[in-house]
Amino acid sequence: MQIRMRDGRVFQGTPKQIVEQMKFIAFGQERRNLSEYIDWVVGELLRMDAIALDIQGDTDDEKAASLVQGILNAGLAQKM
Repeated sequence: MQIRMRDGRVFQGTPKQIVEQMKFIAFGQERRNLSEYIDWVVGELLRMDAIALDIQGDTDDEKAASLVQGILNAGLAQKM
């Protein structure tokens, strides 16, 4: 999968790989594990943009897939 964010950044790979790439460039998030990062992103989207994403899943893979789908559904990114 390959997605382009609204700011023009392109991420590719599995949903988990995409979220790992997003986490890698996110300032100050290096101490969070992937699940914590996903929860942080969801909280920031709600706080800053009033975008509520309903993230489902128990594993990093499931939560990452849910986050990527939520980002796409909210129009924050598009598939390429």
